[in-house]
Amino acid sequence: MPTLIIVLLLFLLVLGFKAPVLWLLAAALVYLLVRGRDRGPIKTDPDSRGTGSDEGGKGVGPQTYREYSNRRKRKERWDRRYRRRHPSSTSSGR
Repeated sequence: MPTLIIVLLLFLLVLGFKAPVLWLLAAALVYLLVRGRDRGPIKTDPDSRGTGSDEGGKGVGPQTYREYSNRRKRKERWDRRYRRRHPSSTSSGR
């Protein structure tokens, strides 16, 4: 993604000699590029709260009881929804 932004930035700088508005777009891209590097990778899924390691779900757990409770409630809602939509794949022991 940063490579694409850099290429687009260079393209806008070359075209900016004829249209100064493109210089503003290039400045905005530089701002986004710098801000993205300061914050790290942007996560769009609010449920993905891992530590960034590649250990497959072995991240840090919830810090407060409220976070734990919210995560548990979300999982229970997902389980109920899954059982409702896929009744043949769940066991009848529940």
